[in-house]
Amino acid sequence: MGIFSRNKKEKITSDWSDAYIASPKFYSKPDGTPFGAIALSENTKTVLPKTPQSSYAIGSKPVMDWRLVFVGASQGGIIGDTDYFTALNKLEKYILDSNDSALLVKALSSDEIKSLCD
Repeated sequence: MGIFSRNKKEKITSDWSDAYIASPKFYSKPDGTPFGAIALSENTKTVLPKTPQSSYAIGSKPVMDWRLVFVGASQGGIIGDTDYFTALNKLEKYILDSNDSALLVKALSSDEIKSLCD
């Protein structure tokens, strides 16, 4: 940091290149309406879409219902799931960086993931 940058707030950029880019899987509810699920895995820095309903569709129909699925390698599989947009609010303190369409989430420990399921 130089003398001229002391009063300026410098943004630290994060490295996105080593992050897993999450992609959705699609399922049907009992009534036949589709929903998308995106996984967030333990100990994995992850890129999540901000608005998956804008980017993904089944055929020409947009998918409006989204879930974030928490996966724990040390737990042997799925820990839990929650509404995608509620989860994004809970993830706020773990976001390393963002751009117009995505969020970069730090690698989360098993305990951090469990706290998001509550």
